[in-house]
Amino acid sequence: MRKWFSIKWLITGFILLGILFLFIYNRPIKKDTVLMSTPLIYKDSRLEPFLALPEDVSPPVFDVYYATDREPVEMGPFHPAFYGNERSRSLSLGIAKVRLGSGEMNWPEIRAISLMEKRPKALPMNIEHIETLYKIGSAEKTLEASLHKGIQTDDPFIARINHRLSNSDTKSIFIFVPGFKVDFTYPVLVAAELWYYMGCPGAFIAYSWPSKQRLRDYFSDVETAAFTAQHFRMLLLYLADRTEAENIHILSYSAGARIVSQALHELRLMAYGIQVSQLKKTLKIDQVIFTAPDIDLMLFAARYRDGFDDIAENITIYTNANDTALNWALRFFGWPRLGAPGELGLTPEDLQSLKDLEKTVIIDVAEAENTASGNGHGYFIKSPWVNSDILLTLRYGLKAPERGLLMRKEEGAWSFPSKYPLIIKRLSEKHNFHKTPIFAPTISDIDK
Repeated sequence: MRKWFSIKWLITGFILLGILFLFIYNRPIKKDTVLMSTPLIYKDSRLEPFLALPEDVSPPVFDVYYATDREPVEMGPFHPAFYGNERSRSLSLGIAKVRLGSGEMNWPEIRAISLMEKRPKALPMNIEHIETLYKIGSAEKTLEASLHKGIQTDDPFIARINHRLSNSDTKSIFIFVPGFKVDFTYPVLVAAELWYYMGCPGAFIAYSWPSKQRLRDYFSDVETAAFTAQHFRMLLLYLADRTEAENIHILSYSAGARIVSQALHELRLMAYGIQVSQLKKTLKIDQVIFTAPDIDLMLFAARYRDGFDDIAENITIYTNANDTALNWALRFFGWPRLGAPGELGLTPEDLQSLKDLEKTVIIDVAEAENTASGNGHGYFIKSPWVNSDILLTLRYGLKAPERGLLMRKEEGAWSFPSKYPLIIKRLSEKHNFHKTPIFAPTISDIDK
């Protein structure tokens, strides 16, 4: 009797252990993030970004690519591949599977809720699995040496990117570069939600540089941003040279502006003497967007004057007077930030520096909805007006007037009119964003 009792409990123990194993194995890497609020262009409109998803996209799980120079760390036997906060001399390239919605929700329910202005429930997002596919520079003295080896036929990262592009109606690569005080998962999840609301065109890459997660590490992260800029520069060369992409678009946030502007600046200096037309044809960089850019305005202007604007077809800068985070950065460094005018406003010299950026579109978001939320820094995700404007730029390449913005000539900046929601609603009703260009609204259109 006692022997049977012990065997019964032993079997029960194995069953429970098996259940625990399955629970841990299927546990998401990160599960405390919810999908961003519905962009204004989709709220109560006829627009449906998911009607023609590419064949290789299987919602509610979405594949987001990543590039990181974080050192890999061991999370445990069930999630052995992950990335921490230490710097790496190589660039790891891989793919992350991001699930939208909880396990008991089906795709039609998730899709319907994600387009609602007022959702009955939140839509959680989590990374289910990550896989490293390739490394640049891992066996070389420098990143440049690994690139000079020529195109590698056994590069699974490039093979996956090109397969993704072959199934898309647009041969574009989108890259998101985050700010500081975030971990590896943050840019992956942001890239996933942006790509989701774009209708999953092309391939989206999250660039996760080794920032740390503490406010006191801010100045350390400033130096890390300078360190990672070389890796980002090499990533751009790698993608332009080895993928079938026709365009590469870059979206940076906060301190990500330091990385992107430095990389573009270095590319321009390296290409001294090369004709601008040939340079653009080679690098394929189209849209470059700086949201809440945490970088010295004068430093950015100096890099601009060196010709980094020759690298990209279009450059957009978003500024916000409500951005208290950048106002604090102004106090720390003592110089105006590109993304905020500062508590005392811009000096005439600062204003002239902005006006000198002739090829660049500057957008003041202070009057847009929800741009003062929190510290006013994360508006590119929190504001339905701003994230709609970004999506219309990245997905359709629309110019500022075509997106319903108004020019303030005295400041040389575009702004959101008070009737912006009405403008967007009329545009969505009258035009098919996926097939035809949008008309540019006039003052009479806005006043109707």
